[in-house]
Amino acid sequence: MTRLMTSALALTMVAGTAFAQESDDNMDDAAQNAEQAVENAGEATENAAEDAAQATENAAEDTAQATENAAEDAAQATENAAENTEQAAENAGDEISEETAEMTGNAEDAQLIRTRDITDGPVYSVNSEEGVENFGAETYEEVGSDWNQIGTIEDVVLTRSGEFRGLVIEVGGFLDLGDKHVFLEIDDVQLVPVDDRSYALAIGQSEEQLEEMEGVDEGFWN
Repeated sequence: MTRLMTSALALTMVAGTAFAQESDDNMDDAAQNAEQAVENAGEATENAAEDAAQATENAAEDTAQATENAAEDAAQATENAAENTEQAAENAGDEISEETAEMTGNAEDAQLIRTRDITDGPVYSVNSEEGVENFGAETYEEVGSDWNQIGTIEDVVLTRSGEFRGLVIEVGGFLDLGDKHVFLEIDDVQLVPVDDRSYALAIGQSEEQLEEMEGVDEGFWN
């Protein structure tokens, strides 16, 4: 009987020891699992932070590139506009030179003429008595000895696009008193060289015919 009790006690102790060992193992596994979960959570947080930082960096680079592209486009547009304006001015200057060349009757050999070489220049009537009906049929290379000065060149008139339209002539009066300003189209006048730097204007109308024309003032151009 005593032997049986001893054996049962021994079995109980062995079983308890085994149970305790199993409990320890389970606790160790649980601790390891918890530690692994914490480690995984930390890695996930670190990865999320890195992804957010990379996304922010990419967004900043995209914004910087877009700004740079916009600045380059604006600079190119400004450069193109400047080139177009310069070309338009050059074209207008060429057109004026061609029109002036036609007036002098020497288009192929014409040189550039400045407005200061024209304004205040003398205006001569080719026929101061009756005028010339078919003015322009003849080209005048110099001032005729029988021409009469009847006025002066007051101004040069261009269109908004730079086309040479004609001249304003001051006629009549004395010392700017009682004078009159009239506008003559380009086909009604011819520039005649006086010397290498100045020009006179030949017209077909007589002084009386100019006096009968409509005068021009500031309101005329509006």
